[in-house]
Amino acid sequence: MIGFAFIFAPIAFATIGPTPAFAATIARVVGAVTVFGYACALIAVLASVALFGSQSRRSIAIVTLVVIMSALGLYETHAIVPLMQSTPLQTPAYDALHRRSSAVYSAILLCGLAAFVMSAWPTRPSTGSG
Repeated sequence: MIGFAFIFAPIAFATIGPTPAFAATIARVVGAVTVFGYACALIAVLASVALFGSQSRRSIAIVTLVVIMSALGLYETHAIVPLMQSTPLQTPAYDALHRRSSAVYSAILLCGLAAFVMSAWPTRPSTGSG
């Protein structure tokens, strides 16, 4: 996601410019990244449950973040992107949709980073009463 937002999209915009081809390319890439994200979400959920147990707070938090990410990805690809594709580029309406898309994409990224940090954070050893 970071590579798309900070590397691919700016290079595509600089190379192709604000054209229908640019918009179509971005829409297809967002769709592909989202489908890839669903596969990663499934792996993250399974790994979290396997590592931390299905009832642990950490696992529940990670799974919740992954579900939020997936729902936001679904909203992005099925609500925002189609509107962007049907809106003329470089218009106030398109700019407003782009801002909404960027906000949703940022929320997905922040949830992913939070889930990653939670999964990588070392667990405290349990202290036995003994």
